[in-house]
Amino acid sequence: MADTIADTRRLFSKPQNLNDAYGPPSNFLEIDVSNPETIGVGRNRYTTYEVRLKVVVPPLPGKALIRQLPFRGDDGIFDDSFIEERRQGLEQFLNKVAGHPLAQNERCLHMFLQDESVDKNYTPSKVRQA
Repeated sequence: MADTIADTRRLFSKPQNLNDAYGPPSNFLEIDVSNPETIGVGRNRYTTYEVRLKVVVPPLPGKALIRQLPFRGDDGIFDDSFIEERRQGLEQFLNKVAGHPLAQNERCLHMFLQDESVDKNYTPSKVRQA
């Protein structure tokens, strides 16, 4: 019977460039682990970490500040082409949010998208009594 030795070499990873570090994330949930602190001595020693979770949400369509200025030669924010452009931007944003794996099962999102009137007494963090 031959002895097998476990392969403990490090996996090859490509060097990170600025686009990888500061570009848009490829996932919807970012986890940051920092501030390790070792507590105790000897066998009773352990390390604690600070863990931060960040849910990545797509950006809203941009503002139309210049179109709101007076004395323009067009209809500004009431121009038909601008309204259609904003409608498309809002539709893309809502589709991204509705397709987000962490948000698509949220009751408040379904209420916002489907209910004709807004329930102003609804609080997402509280359980309602029937």
